[in-house]
Amino acid sequence: MSVTELLESLAKSYLPPKAARAAKRLAVYPRYMAQMYACRRGFKQFGPLYPQQVLFVAGLPKSGTTWLEKMIASYPGFHDLLIPDVISFELATGGSHDYELPVDMFSHFKSMLVLTKMHVHGSPHNVTVLRSAGVKYVILYRDLRDVAVSHYYYVRQTPWHPEYPIYVTLSVTEGLNEFAKRTLSAYVDWVCSWSQNRDPDVSLMLSYEQMLADPYTAMTCVAQHFELDSSPGTIQKIVDKHSFNRLSSGRIQGQQDASSFFRKGIAGDWRNHFTPELNQIYKRVLGEFLIRFGYEEDITW
Repeated sequence: MSVTELLESLAKSYLPPKAARAAKRLAVYPRYMAQMYACRRGFKQFGPLYPQQVLFVAGLPKSGTTWLEKMIASYPGFHDLLIPDVISFELATGGSHDYELPVDMFSHFKSMLVLTKMHVHGSPHNVTVLRSAGVKYVILYRDLRDVAVSHYYYVRQTPWHPEYPIYVTLSVTEGLNEFAKRTLSAYVDWVCSWSQNRDPDVSLMLSYEQMLADPYTAMTCVAQHFELDSSPGTIQKIVDKHSFNRLSSGRIQGQQDASSFFRKGIAGDWRNHFTPELNQIYKRVLGEFLIRFGYEEDITW
């Protein structure tokens, strides 16, 4: 276990919230330096194999981006890298979904094989930064009702999260109501921003539900988009290696472990938690959104 992993493990398991956030901050720069070294080493070994040397994933929080990141990282030489400024922003605000990319961000990734996953929104500024750098990107989103449930369970298990003191004492119903008040509209805006502003020629927009229903096809599309090896044998190995059963240490999809990052691995879990009152609250914000993105045919859910 690296020093960074040890600090994060201690922060999650043993430290009070303020100390946990301090430990998380302490781990930022050692992890960044280790990631940069790994990306440079990967480039030296495998750089000529890849037309695209920076792979960018923009994911709505709690929408399967870590799963996708792990699958893409199966390609030899690529390593994840997250700039420290993003983590500092997350720790200060509770998320990076409205973060603006530094204009010169990608100029620092020369002679590196980089996989960077962020929760940044699709603002005109961010799309322009990606376009100017010639970086292709994948966007991942999810039914926001399921995002709300996952957010509740995740924050309660994450002492360094700024919203931990808010959610840790709340019941599921109270937590989902709090999410509707604090975050839901911003997440609607996040998905719509990418849908409206992205460059269709250099971006691929996928839903978590598409990945769950057919991970083989979804991963094939991602590989082809990033100009990676998309042969059937390679894709099947990647998908098999990163099945929910393996990532969750043997649980089947639908079997919950509230303390695990890979909590349940299904779509539609919101139905197990929403009350009629919550339905009405969420409909006021999500009614049109769910129809537009194909989750519902009308607002009678």
